[in-house]
Amino acid sequence: MSRGQEGQTFNTASSQNQGYYNNAQTSYKDAQTDIGNYESQLGQFASENPYAPGGQFAKDQTQVLANTSDAGASSEKAALQDQALRTGQNMGSANATAEAISESNERSLSGQEAQADASRTADQAAYNDQVLNASAKPAELEAGLYGQSIAGANGALDVMQKAGQTPSFWETLEAQGANLGGKLIGG
Repeated sequence: MSRGQEGQTFNTASSQNQGYYNNAQTSYKDAQTDIGNYESQLGQFASENPYAPGGQFAKDQTQVLANTSDAGASSEKAALQDQALRTGQNMGSANATAEAISESNERSLSGQEAQADASRTADQAAYNDQVLNASAKPAELEAGLYGQSIAGANGALDVMQKAGQTPSFWETLEAQGANLGGKLIGG
């Protein structure tokens, strides 16, 4: 390879290195924006956890269970009162029985609420696990960007370095001539 060809190779590699650098900077800035958006969305996802104590899931479960318990007691009370009315029985007895059913439903309700709370706690742990796993992603993305940028730049620098180390035809010929001259003088 002639010195001119080595210079051309060096210049091409230098130009490519500058291009890799510019592309890496643009990609890095774009990726930083994307990572920032990801982190922002992740923060919003974490803060909107419906399974947190007092969150939407707990409110909905409590309301559903309370409504079910109340509807069951009201239905039983209406049925008992209707039966007492049809058969001519004492309405006070029907009301007392309905009250006992309502109390029983309330006792059952507390157990159901405890089960719903245990379910909510497990769901909250799973939700938080998703947040925790996802929070590592920005660091992975940033490390990947850095690695890709460095690899491209180092590849171009390696070509530049090798181009500078390769002796030209004239340098090779000169070295051989010096070697031959040394042998003639010494021999």
